[in-house]
Amino acid sequence: MRDAWFIFCGIFLLFLRTEAKKLYVIDIGYSAEASLGEKIAVMSCQGLMNRKQGAEEEIAVYTLKDHWDPLWLDDTLEQDPEWDLLPLSINEFLTDVCEKENFAKILYSHSRHHELIPQIITIAGVLDAVPLNVDSGMDQISSWISHNVAFDVELEFFGFKELEATAYIFDNFAHLTTGVSMMNPGWRQPDDLHPGEHELVRDPSVGLLDLIIKERLFNFFLYEGCIPATEEHLLMARMMTDINTSWKKPIEVFGYNDAIMLFGGWTFEAETNCIAEHNMGQVASSDVNNYSFFNRKASITTPEELEIYLGALLKTRQDIADGTLVYDPTKTYMTFILGDGDNTAFMKASRREWMLERVEHCKETDKCLFPLSWTMSPHFIYLTPGWLHWYYALANETGQDVFILPPSGHLYAYPGMMDDESTSNSFVESTQQDCKLLSATGSVHWEWFFGWEAAFENYFPKYATTENSESCMKSFFATNVPYNFYPDPTEFPEDAHFRALDGDVIVFKPREWRGTNKDNIPIFGDLNYLTEEEMAAEINGYKIGSVSHLYLTSDGGMNLETLYTMIDMLEDHVKVVNHEELTEMARQKNALSLLEKL
Repeated sequence: MRDAWFIFCGIFLLFLRTEAKKLYVIDIGYSAEASLGEKIAVMSCQGLMNRKQGAEEEIAVYTLKDHWDPLWLDDTLEQDPEWDLLPLSINEFLTDVCEKENFAKILYSHSRHHELIPQIITIAGVLDAVPLNVDSGMDQISSWISHNVAFDVELEFFGFKELEATAYIFDNFAHLTTGVSMMNPGWRQPDDLHPGEHELVRDPSVGLLDLIIKERLFNFFLYEGCIPATEEHLLMARMMTDINTSWKKPIEVFGYNDAIMLFGGWTFEAETNCIAEHNMGQVASSDVNNYSFFNRKASITTPEELEIYLGALLKTRQDIADGTLVYDPTKTYMTFILGDGDNTAFMKASRREWMLERVEHCKETDKCLFPLSWTMSPHFIYLTPGWLHWYYALANETGQDVFILPPSGHLYAYPGMMDDESTSNSFVESTQQDCKLLSATGSVHWEWFFGWEAAFENYFPKYATTENSESCMKSFFATNVPYNFYPDPTEFPEDAHFRALDGDVIVFKPREWRGTNKDNIPIFGDLNYLTEEEMAAEINGYKIGSVSHLYLTSDGGMNLETLYTMIDMLEDHVKVVNHEELTEMARQKNALSLLEKL
């Protein structure tokens, strides 16, 4: 497969046109070995060079890190065939191409500055410089020797740990950055029982580096940054509440916070519970490369750009408007939501495979017999609009499938914790805009098990439709954090699958299925790891007339074949519908219940 791809590249070279757009393609791990220092240098060049647009001769850089990268490149060439590919080795690219851009250089040592690599990347972005690892002699590359040294890490960071380095880059460079990202330099805790212990045992995953450089993100890591009463936490709070930064609020944190694991999950991964101000959320994007290339394409700015793929959803909406979708109390209505769409690494890899598998499955039966609702990161609107077109076009081929927003709308966050009114309102505004552009009127919603009361009192009502305001977002599909804790019965009564709030807001009760693999599941987690027979029996046993959903994640081995097997076991009274039909059925069921009480 690899040889065939490079033959394909060679054919393109035969037809090189001087007026065409040139795309340098660099293998940094797909079929060739690459050191961490080489990856950092190449991707720094990539981010810097991909800033340039509008020149007479358009030039861009694309990296091959894994086997998904050639696939997405092929799709890009189908959408934009004007690119001429120029495959180069790492040495050729650094010596013959990037060097000629005359970027400054940063000198660092992998062995001595391992812990500080995230902060070094921030400096590279704001100083338009390429980090060169002196351990491997990269600073001695002949064509780079005369380049200006913008920063010497050995001199400037002498004796620094990540705490001091982060404080330094914040105090000196934060005003030059446009946003925030976290990159673990390689810390790992020994087990769940010792979350505070950590050792530097691996290299950082640097795939996001090209975007960090291009957009000048404030990249850092503080292992104890979310642990109260630590120096790291004091610095985290100071940085994230500084009014002088230009960072969007709530603060959108790219990368991943995988510092502290408890109860089978990263305790602060959503960021919202990191500091007392609860003003952060995550854009899960660790190690995903080439965003600096994909975001050169114009962002999606109107709903019409994706509506051409919404055949099934538009039919549902028309049926609701015509009054032909009527709640049947002899049925049990179910929506199945494919989760993890907030994690852009999943959307680059496994969910791409799932979508192709889904389309092939539907071809075997002439058409899909039931709909699935896929979660989709709203950040693809500007990061990779071409991926959105790809996903929406294939979903349209199924004749059934639709998209909703992932946890918890605009960001992976716990919105009910956002106490500050302006922060909360900004989050709602962003989520409403995402809803419009993606035509995704439902959202998975995560809160800590103790936070649902605040969400129901202060957050969900913000989406109510009133005489003066039409809300795009219509329904929320709740998920408990940690997932192995049972839902609060005072907020989610045991005999009900949803709550209908004023203003036509529907919140569905948490129910999650992670797969059938019960090995190493956390305490109390058994309910989320059922066999296909057990899950089907639960749904078949719901009270007739129920309106419910199932949120599916792949942590326990969940896949489409497992889902299909379970659905085949459902009884005839169970009707699988998309999320908008489910929401309409919940409204109608609630209206009937209110009439019966009169």
